[in-house]
Amino acid sequence: MVACTDELGTDVCNSLAGLWAADGSCRWPTAELCLKACGQCPRVEAALACQSLPDECEWHADANVSGRDQGFCNDRVDWHAFFERVTSDPELSKRGARVISSGAPWLAEFPQFLTDAEADEMIRVGLAEGLRDEDEHPAHIRNVSVTNCDSANCMQAPIVNELSGRLSAMLGAPSRNFESMEFVRYEAGQHYVWHPDEYSWQRKGWSAERADPVHVLSGPRVLTFFMYLSDVDEGGETGFMGTRAGASKVAPTPAEEAKLKVRPEKGKAILWANMRDEWRTAEPAAVHRAFPVRRGVKWASTLWVHAAGFRIPELYAGLACAPR
Repeated sequence: MVACTDELGTDVCNSLAGLWAADGSCRWPTAELCLKACGQCPRVEAALACQSLPDECEWHADANVSGRDQGFCNDRVDWHAFFERVTSDPELSKRGARVISSGAPWLAEFPQFLTDAEADEMIRVGLAEGLRDEDEHPAHIRNVSVTNCDSANCMQAPIVNELSGRLSAMLGAPSRNFESMEFVRYEAGQHYVWHPDEYSWQRKGWSAERADPVHVLSGPRVLTFFMYLSDVDEGGETGFMGTRAGASKVAPTPAEEAKLKVRPEKGKAILWANMRDEWRTAEPAAVHRAFPVRRGVKWASTLWVHAAGFRIPELYAGLACAPR
């Protein structure tokens, strides 16, 4: 059995200033490098056995309801309550936070979520991590430079830990539910065609006997948080299919127009739900695309949020998992 260890070494982790928050908890994603010091070994052991701890799903849409009374421990989540809460935060409201689509899909906008300095620092971190050409899809599907925050240097970057903590507090979700941040750069002509984000554990190609172990334990990508790190001279909008896709359940054609477009603006972020209130069911209206950049460069960062802890199962879950 794989041992639960501190990748940076226990002595280093115990004295690592950037790891420990004021309340004595560990900051993520640095905590991933110090799983033993951060008390995560029970989660590692559970993942190895294809199990989840009882508290893995204890976050919810309504901040006034605690524990298992609502949300991902049950079959439904109240997206209306969730989006009303996250956009009514006083600081975010002062900067224009608002719901811009009330269902099909649920979508909120957060102008000035990042300062210019924070956006610039995120670009610096992405460049330091090293961009590569997209290799998962052919260029006519997704044409972009990309990197993920998977190295020890990136996971310890103060801005990455700050944003992870900020998002955890805002969403009411543990940072361990987040995937690694993705950094993307679209240059003139680059794009991403219509696609969903839910990345379900019921993916095509996985049978009941051979389910995707990570998504058995973590559930789908229930939310996407997308941060624009630069202005774009022309193009580069994020488009959503909206109610047409929700009504027809027919995949959009590559040239089909969006029901809703969000223009890139440096420091702005958007948040949308990939799943319906029955959170195991994908929301077709959340199918979206990155329109081609016409002039300029579009920098952005994506953070996907799962119903339960993600990174530990991603690292440790075995293929013996069965779908739940």
